Amino acid sequence: MDSFSSLGITQKMISILAGVNLSTVNRWITKNNIQALPKAHENSRNVRYPIGEIRSFFQEYSVLKELKNNDLVISFYNFKGGTGKTSICYQVSTHLALMGYNVLVIDADPQAHLSNSLGFDNNQNYPTLSDVVQSNCTIEEAIINIFPGLSCIPSDLSLTRLEVILSNSTKREEILLNHIEKLKGKYDFIIFDTNPTISLLNRNILVCSDHVSIICETQPYSLNGLKMLMEDMNLFFSNMRLSLPEILVVPNKYEDRSSNSAEAMTVLRQFYSAYMIPDFAVRKSEDIPTSAKQALPLAFFARSNSLALEDIKDLISSLLGRLKDSLRGEMSTR
Repeated sequence: MDSFSSLGITQKMISILAGVNLSTVNRWITKNNIQALPKAHENSRNVRYPIGEIRSFFQEYSVLKELKNNDLVISFYNFKGGTGKTSICYQVSTHLALMGYNVLVIDADPQAHLSNSLGFDNNQNYPTLSDVVQSNCTIEEAIINIFPGLSCIPSDLSLTRLEVILSNSTKREEILLNHIEKLKGKYDFIIFDTNPTISLLNRNILVCSDHVSIICETQPYSLNGLKMLMEDMNLFFSNMRLSLPEILVVPNKYEDRSSNSAEAMTVLRQFYSAYMIPDFAVRKSEDIPTSAKQALPLAFFARSNSLALEDIKDLISSLLGRLKDSLRGEMSTR
């Protein structure tokens, strides 16, 4: 994969993602003699720096270093389609990698929209989770590097065959867990984009997960689906005699002037406030579909005042903070 090899981001974008002053970024670049990408010199305002160097800055200035090397598994989940789950997963996973973390993102949706956004060609025969489960290859062999810090196991229609394979297996909800355990110590985050169904593959992913981000569209039908989803998850983990993972409900496609969005947020706060970031929703923005169409994360093209960029940055900050608090809680009980 080389579609990202010639790309970089500006000092301004680095400062936004890091939450530091632009002067801090500029001093670090000067001090370390970081060279801009060759094509960037035509316009000084758009000077861009390569991904590897960007990651070095975050590794030096990150205040969340305790999240490194913890093999945290995050899944983006909803069995209703059209909520924007894949779009949010794409932005979070790519930007975490830019911010210095080592990320493996796994596409578990046969529609393969995440894989397409990461530059995979549907006409190429890449290994998928289906090959891993059927022992056609190891999980390590299925991993493909996208850019420094980001790797992927892509998807295709072969994943539709997994339901039959899993249903005929012993401990069928824990098959994937055995494979994920082989990756211990190799990634900071393993992130799943799930398929929009109640499937055995999704059950496997939930069992692997330390954290589940439920992406909920701020519309009435999505709220009905969320109630069913929460009931189903509680019943499933109870039957499995497992503790629920950390859950974050993320309202998506919020429109300030829409009465439906306002009513949906009121209901979400009433019933799910314990699972939500206070006073937060991902607002509807043209930058999100543009990102999917261009197959580029926001940091590579969005303006510094982009609503989508602001919301994704806030979502990542809150997600990292919750994961950090959860890890501290686990350590204090040991």
